[in-house]
Amino acid sequence: MENSSELKLTQKWIKFIADGSVGHEIEASSTKGITVVKAHKGFILCDFTIHNGLLDQNGNWYVGDIATLVDTIGALAAYSFTSFHHITLDFTISYYSTAKLQEEIGVEAKAKGKKDGLTSLIVEVRKKENGELVALGKLWMVRRKERHQESKL
Repeated sequence: MENSSELKLTQKWIKFIADGSVGHEIEASSTKGITVVKAHKGFILCDFTIHNGLLDQNGNWYVGDIATLVDTIGALAAYSFTSFHHITLDFTISYYSTAKLQEEIGVEAKAKGKKDGLTSLIVEVRKKENGELVALGKLWMVRRKERHQESKL
């Protein structure tokens, strides 16, 4: 079931995002140190450890970084499902618990379906130690169109 070429491609994309070669600084910071455990069409499972750069003033994993991680991994799962780059059209995230420095986290993204250029995904963020749900993201992504020349009107 697991395709080694899909796993390698996903690992390559994650590495480029995490080291800042592609994307934005916030994506690089939010994914720094992430590792892909398993990947196949429409599915990505990653391990992640909370580092210093992700903490709010109370020492909790900053919710903005959780959302960025969910969106980034969701986009990679959408790409693996359709072979197209996507843009987030609708994004809902629910937070259930907090995480602290050096806690190990599992991130699982699953494509649920596609229709008319839209892809639906669910991303679960859980503590590895006890499986406690930290956040649940629901995303609708749309296939990114190639940029074209602007109208002269």
